[in-house]
Amino acid sequence: MRSIEPDSLYSKAVMPLVSANDAGVLVLHLNGKSTDAIGRHLAGAAGDEDAGLAQRIGQDALEDLALRIRRKAGAMKVAALCPDVTPLALEHARLGAYAVALSLGRMELGLVMDRRLADGLAPPSAIKGQSLVPRQAAIGHAALTVTAVMNFGSIDLAHLSDLCVGEVLVGDRKLEDTLHIHVDGHIAVANGHLRRQGTKRAVMFDGVSSQELQKS
Repeated sequence: MRSIEPDSLYSKAVMPLVSANDAGVLVLHLNGKSTDAIGRHLAGAAGDEDAGLAQRIGQDALEDLALRIRRKAGAMKVAALCPDVTPLALEHARLGAYAVALSLGRMELGLVMDRRLADGLAPPSAIKGQSLVPRQAAIGHAALTVTAVMNFGSIDLAHLSDLCVGEVLVGDRKLEDTLHIHVDGHIAVANGHLRRQGTKRAVMFDGVSSQELQKS
């Protein structure tokens, strides 16, 4: 067994065997081999009269392999192997897929699993208590800088050349004009207006920014 890149197994021409349920997804790539050929390899059978037996041996061996991997990962639910397309999330390691090549003598199979099954197979010390969590839970406590920006208006360049400390610039916008709310300096995500809450200045949101609507 050796670790490989998941995308090295991806092929539109050959449909793999997929076992999927709520406990995770497992994909077996037979590298162009049929279950009949795998059964013949395992049983050492070569004659046409053994075709039915070889087919059963190959199918049973692959299903047993998938079941043992699931049980080792702590997933006890049965999930049959069926020919299907490879799920998009299992085509690339950057999407959480983990792949290995299994050698059975001169025959090699490819096995890919999603993050849930891979975490179940990893020793506790390797995953350090971390498990797959919903996106909202993973990023919900991230700190962001929120900036409320009001357009000052326009001014002649000549007025700026003679500015001194203490001078006052008067813009052509009113205090009740709309503010644009930016998150971490990116495009405005919402509109708002100046307000006061107790002794603090505040901004009241009144809708999604038109810039964000145009972007979407």
